[in-house]
Amino acid sequence: MDLKLLILLIHLTIAFSNPVKDDNKLGCLVCHPVETDKINVHLIPHSHDDVGWLKTVDQYYYGMKNKIQQAGVQYIITSVYEALLENKDRRFTQVETAFFWQWWKNQDEETRKKYRSLVENGQIEMANGAWSMNDEACVNYQSTIDQFTWGLRTLSETVGDCGRPRIGWQIDPFGHSREQASLLGQLGYDAMIFSRLDHDDKDTRMNNRTMDFAWRGSQNLDNSVIFGSTFATDIYFPPSGFCWDYKCADDVIDDNPNSPDYNLGEIVEEFTDLIKHQYAKYFPTNNIIIPMGGDFQFEAAEKNFGNMDKFIKAFRTNKTDLNVFYSTPSCYVKSVHDSLDKQNDNLVVKLDDFFPYSNDNHSFWTGYFSSRPNSKRFERTGHNVLQVTKQLYAQNSILTNKTYDDNLRYLREMMGVMQHHDAITGTEKQHVASDYVRRLTKGIEDAEKDLGEIVNELLGDDLKLNLKSCHLSNISICNTEDQFIVTIYNPLAWNITHYVRLPVDKGTYEINGGEVPNDVIPAIHDFDYVPWEVGKPKGYDLVFAAKNLPPMGLQIYHVRKTSNSLPGQKQFDSSTFKLNSTSNLLETVTFNGKTYYVSQTFQMYYSANGKYDGTYTNSGAYLFRPSSSKPEELGNVEISYSVKGNVVDEVHQKWKDDNADISQIIRWYHDEDYLEFDWLIGNINLTEKSSRKFGGKEFITKFTVTDDFSNNNTFYTDSNGREMIQRKLNQRWDYTYDPTYEPVASNYYPVTSKIVMKDELKDMEVAVLNDRSQGGSSLDIFSLELMLHRRLLYDDNKGVAENLNEIEFMKPVYVRGSHYLVVGSTKGQDFNGKSTAAVERILAQKKLVQPWIGVSSINKTYEEIRKSSNLRYEGLKSSLPENVNILTFEPWSSNQYLLRLEHIMEKNEDKDLSTPTTIDLKNAFKHFNIKNMTETTLGANELLSDFNKRGRYIWVKNDKESTKSANVDDDAGITLQPMQIRTFIVELGGDEPTSFGLMLKPAASLLLFVTLLVNML
Repeated sequence: MDLKLLILLIHLTIAFSNPVKDDNKLGCLVCHPVETDKINVHLIPHSHDDVGWLKTVDQYYYGMKNKIQQAGVQYIITSVYEALLENKDRRFTQVETAFFWQWWKNQDEETRKKYRSLVENGQIEMANGAWSMNDEACVNYQSTIDQFTWGLRTLSETVGDCGRPRIGWQIDPFGHSREQASLLGQLGYDAMIFSRLDHDDKDTRMNNRTMDFAWRGSQNLDNSVIFGSTFATDIYFPPSGFCWDYKCADDVIDDNPNSPDYNLGEIVEEFTDLIKHQYAKYFPTNNIIIPMGGDFQFEAAEKNFGNMDKFIKAFRTNKTDLNVFYSTPSCYVKSVHDSLDKQNDNLVVKLDDFFPYSNDNHSFWTGYFSSRPNSKRFERTGHNVLQVTKQLYAQNSILTNKTYDDNLRYLREMMGVMQHHDAITGTEKQHVASDYVRRLTKGIEDAEKDLGEIVNELLGDDLKLNLKSCHLSNISICNTEDQFIVTIYNPLAWNITHYVRLPVDKGTYEINGGEVPNDVIPAIHDFDYVPWEVGKPKGYDLVFAAKNLPPMGLQIYHVRKTSNSLPGQKQFDSSTFKLNSTSNLLETVTFNGKTYYVSQTFQMYYSANGKYDGTYTNSGAYLFRPSSSKPEELGNVEISYSVKGNVVDEVHQKWKDDNADISQIIRWYHDEDYLEFDWLIGNINLTEKSSRKFGGKEFITKFTVTDDFSNNNTFYTDSNGREMIQRKLNQRWDYTYDPTYEPVASNYYPVTSKIVMKDELKDMEVAVLNDRSQGGSSLDIFSLELMLHRRLLYDDNKGVAENLNEIEFMKPVYVRGSHYLVVGSTKGQDFNGKSTAAVERILAQKKLVQPWIGVSSINKTYEEIRKSSNLRYEGLKSSLPENVNILTFEPWSSNQYLLRLEHIMEKNEDKDLSTPTTIDLKNAFKHFNIKNMTETTLGANELLSDFNKRGRYIWVKNDKESTKSANVDDDAGITLQPMQIRTFIVELGGDEPTSFGLMLKPAASLLLFVTLLVNML
């Protein structure tokens, strides 16, 4: 072989093995110098640009509807870009990737090149990096990871490595979750900077000099401590008197000493006094962070920057003991770390979260945990569809070489928008909420449009299925006819049983030629208020158990109507739950041979009235403020239907109450370890005098243990669907507050997955899982409550300027949802060897990412399709262990796929499942093999090896949990610790096994090739 060619190959190998820039350039920090003998004041120019709130996403970007709000984001980005080019000392923090991408697409290459140079020289810091600045109460961790991943990928493809964020910038969400801190750490971030925290908490931190702190984001994961910081100013705005944006009323700077309006000296003196006598007392080092921006500021950036230039120059010229300069979040964090390092000092460590948030004694921002419940559920539907379609597109692209990027892009982007802190929260104007629904509907339709073709190709058949999902089945609308195909795709990595419920007309049905038992049961409501142009609601549900659904696989069912009469059914007599014969409410549940006295009902809070005097306020989209600490009991309950079916036992309840139309089905699917509560609340009545005396009505579901139960005023809520956090009634861990002001709202917490109470002495655990975000609490020692629906007469004066009064189909909106009740031992492994907590964890995954169901008409009989077609496709060779989930599997780039694995258990939740688990991925997939794997940080935008080389700041010295823990892997597989998520870029091939081994990176494969070539020579 020619020696020059060999040398070239070796050089290629070396270049390929180092795909990331020099470590010293990562982040591209160019910070103005700090002075150790002065107070260093870091001015952070920024613009907070909501991805929808008072205006829609497009209205904000293009600058439309300015009578609602003056804001045009395209002009903000352009104006900042031009102002930074004028002065290299200036800095700016750019955040919302959704808007940045929309701007970037419209720029010419010369502008893009100059923008990159501003990022590379440290003038622009790309902070946060997610598609939107997500809410932290209502979001599920899976959607948070997705929208960060897509935002970070966009930044990598536009501004490159220097645009890789290192700081979480969560300045406007209404409270902050511990899981958000954990995820930021796993993304490789150094810190999270935020602004909204309880007013009592903020006062305590100012008094204790703990505005900067160390935050342990996980009780399970090593190396989970990041830096946390909050502002001393009013949320994320400049101090009063120092806002120079054209929207501000503060005087600009006149620096002409001969002018009668000269004010520079006075402004410098006022600022110096503010810093030295107030702010300097709040922070643990001589570094102070000052936000210099606000909502949609910098539309005329030169005005803002020009005044800051004069301001900064004055401090340099006058040689005061303040060092005032332009800065960025990363520069601030670095300065604090360096100061602590020199002092050999530690920060105070925070272990929990920042919920609930209140800005005064009567304003607890806990209403948004439940506002716009239909939007919150629709977001979960979008997440479900996105995970399913990403998996199906990935599997089919491997087998057919087809690409589906255009199908997925809009849904990826729209799901990122939906995580925004004024989207999933329900705190936007009604016209914006409608626009979110329009956009998400389009995203789902785009993603699903080729699923029929994909199913046909995966099955290797020519069924020509025209699959349509039944997203309106909650109002009993679906395209089910007398004969149809049901296609079910299971996105989980386990074999599961899924209970299918499809709206059908009255009749008897045969599934797979009579092989599959089923029930035909009346629908929960006739939905007669739905216009026929939307669809015609059907009167019944067809129910059957789709058993042994293959992991990441498909199963086909054939359904045929055999008569117009209903099948014979047994009288209700369930061994699992009983109702009280007088009240018609739940009385007992029985699991694992043990009977527990648990009841459930609906109740209602009247909202505080609409009088607002500056101290007292009322419930609104953001706030929850009931007029009384005790909810109202609702009317009598009737039993409208009950059945002991072939698949399910059900009791249908109807509340006779003038406040609202309320129905519920309590059901137990045979052999399952939970009860399902399928509820419907709508047409909330605010016309009677009693309701207008107050400010609206807010409905809850309440679960009560009626047999000598005490949770010792302690309960638990999940953090974004991951780790559980202990709550104590009327207590905070970091500060004290007076619960007598708002005894209900101050004890409400976000519940995105489940709420739990335990009686250790009674050895009893009660968990309620939900299908969307809701506010919840335990206000006494024996009950749990969750807020379901709200209709309010007044605005809460927090900015949206509308009362929460949703109307749909000319009626106050109906909301339908599900809760899942699990009751068991706090200590034992009663559920087939699993603990109660393990059952809850697995059930939560099954309900979050459910099987996708598509329906298609067909003119063939079951016998005909069974003889000529495959009815099953298996993506994995076998189920993964129940404590391991494939969190992500999606197309990433040419012949590369993004693969995430997660351990779903916390430590000590189950004696078997809460242990480190190793997965043999080499043999996991049925139709292809893994050729190469490269591990990355959580966001897939940095190689894990490169992250480990550069490391992260250490905030708690001599802390064992701050040290790095090695991942224990070998050729046999991937090891996961409890709650660990691991992310890989993988290259996949066909059925032929790879010759390079499981864990080799692409560079290692090339190096092996060169070595073999040399040996041959």
